Amino acid sequence: MRDHAPLDRNRHDDRIRAFCLRWDTPLDWGKFASWIEMLISLHGADLLRIKGVLNVDGSPGPFAVHGVQHLFHPPVELPAWPDDDHASRIVFITRNMAETTLAQGLAAFKTGTARPA
Repeated sequence: MRDHAPLDRNRHDDRIRAFCLRWDTPLDWGKFASWIEMLISLHGADLLRIKGVLNVDGSPGPFAVHGVQHLFHPPVELPAWPDDDHASRIVFITRNMAETTLAQGLAAFKTGTARPA
């Protein structure tokens, strides 16, 4: 009988991380699109996977989004929310990128305080 170490979700290597950003207020699609385009332009090679459901201001149903590195597919508007939880959430699998960096960057775009690098 062999002993196995506990499963580590970030086991691929020390540079790869998986995390989920979540927020409760609807977001402005234009600001989100600007943020994600900037993120892909600057860090696309390190965005191994992005997948989420967004509560977009003014839309009755959620938008499904997903991408891999520099390829971000067009969003798909879903007909309705599956339950009463209308929070936006995006799962990221990244290389050499911290969760706090992405969260702070999105917050800056949402509030209009983002500045060009």
